[in-house]
Amino acid sequence: MPLIVFHGDRDTTVAPANAAGLIGDVLAAASPDGSPGTPPAVVTTGQVPGGHAYTRTRYQDPTGAVLAERWIIHQGGHAWSGGAAHGSYTDPRGPDASAELIRFFDEHAAGK
Repeated sequence: MPLIVFHGDRDTTVAPANAAGLIGDVLAAASPDGSPGTPPAVVTTGQVPGGHAYTRTRYQDPTGAVLAERWIIHQGGHAWSGGAAHGSYTDPRGPDASAELIRFFDEHAAGK
C-alpha cells in the first residue's frame, strides 16, 4: 500500500525517526527479501510563495511506481501543513498537505 508522510523539520512533538520508520516499513514490505535497502528515489525541492521550503522524496520500485512519498517541511513545526490560519495546529505557510494527499491517492486509486 503506498504511503505519503509529511513532517516538519522543527517538530519537537513527533520525532523524525517516526517518518523514517514508516517509510522503511513500506520499502521493506515491497522488497523481495524484506529489507528496505535503497530503492530509486526522485528528490524535488520547492518553496511556497511567502511560506516554507520543502523537500519531497518519492521512493520507487524497479518499474518506477511510487511506493512512498516523504515531505520534509523546512522550518515547519508540529502542525498541519497548509491549514487555515484560524485553525488549531495548522500552518498556512504550506505546502498544502490536503491537496497533496488528494493528488497522491488519486494517483494510487484502487484498480489503477
